[in-house]
Amino acid sequence: MASTREGYLAVKKETTVSTAVKPAHFLRYKDGDVAYNQEIIANNPIQNNRFNALNPVKGKVTTDGSYNVDLDVNECVYFLYMVLGAIASNDISSGTDGSVYKHDLTLANALPALTIEQGKGNLSDTSNNRQNYQVDRAFGVLVDSINLAGSDGLINMAVNLKAHGVFQKANMIADATAGASVDIELDTVEGLTTDDTVNIYDNTPQNEDDPIAAISGSPTNTIQIATLGNSYTVAKEGKVELTPQTPSYSDSAKVLSFIHASFQFGSDLTDAASNAEENVENWEFSYENNLEERYGSLRASPSVIAPKGASAKLKFTKYFENVQDRDRYLNQTKQACILTITNNEIVSATDTNNAKYTVQIKMSDVRFTKHEMPTGTDELYAVTAEAECYYDSSDGQAIKIEVTNGKVGTTYTA
Repeated sequence: MASTREGYLAVKKETTVSTAVKPAHFLRYKDGDVAYNQEIIANNPIQNNRFNALNPVKGKVTTDGSYNVDLDVNECVYFLYMVLGAIASNDISSGTDGSVYKHDLTLANALPALTIEQGKGNLSDTSNNRQNYQVDRAFGVLVDSINLAGSDGLINMAVNLKAHGVFQKANMIADATAGASVDIELDTVEGLTTDDTVNIYDNTPQNEDDPIAAISGSPTNTIQIATLGNSYTVAKEGKVELTPQTPSYSDSAKVLSFIHASFQFGSDLTDAASNAEENVENWEFSYENNLEERYGSLRASPSVIAPKGASAKLKFTKYFENVQDRDRYLNQTKQACILTITNNEIVSATDTNNAKYTVQIKMSDVRFTKHEMPTGTDELYAVTAEAECYYDSSDGQAIKIEVTNGKVGTTYTA
């Protein structure tokens, strides 16, 4: 198929977890996929044959995935909201400006889910059999972890996901005759919605694009097409696939690099906010939901994905000017840390508050669990530190992420 640069990634929050919606928000990304991996069980009954793998049987399907994206102030909220679970958005612009919003992202016990659609290949292919593209749709997607990393380039956000399922194609299990209000019986309809247009194909070759008029789920698994132009048969490998969308990127990129990050430390968040910025190198912030997949009778892929205990870590390298500077740093039992990432660009020219595009991570109680000062040939001494983020009862939180941009809260929740 065609170059990867011709594809797209689209997301949308689901109203009900694992009930697909049509993704409408197109995000820029560097690489990644939600993979559909079919387990094949090698059945080996005793049947007068010494070879072990005798009968292949389909088993469970794993649907994990990951993406690497540049940290973009407008787009990162989709994933940061999903990994933490709760969002509160407020207009913080002056007067009636109404164009600057701060999104407070905090820990929730139940996590929301996304539907994610990925177009691959030559999406504008209009040949008769249209076999030069593929549209995958993952539904019931929960964010397991995120990792933000800044060294000497763009800040990368790595997102790890677990999905309840992935729709790649559906095979016809009964012939469909051309006509009006035609029901097409398929082996699965999970991942499809009545907002979708699908490409119907059989190996005559013939195909057509039709909107879905209705869907009937398990156990019948049918979609209804208002007007089916051709007849399709199981014998000719009749199938249904998603038709690609036309991507639209309405916002200009607001990508951040390592020069836009600053660290402040203090006895608590108030103290940290008043303290001077400290020099930190090669930093990483990670947040983990520790999701568990459980398999049941509902589908071959996970029936349940649920979060267990959440955790967060901060890692970085720091060059100390002298031993006194080192001691001042290491002797603090508890430290609060504020990581502010901003390009200092004002969101709205009419906002007299001059609010800037910002991602700010507030860590209430940071405890250092690892401290190394490695020695190398002709190297400057620098400490490599690793810290665990703890819950602070006075703040009522361990982690809070605040994102300031020009997007209303319903951009991310609807």
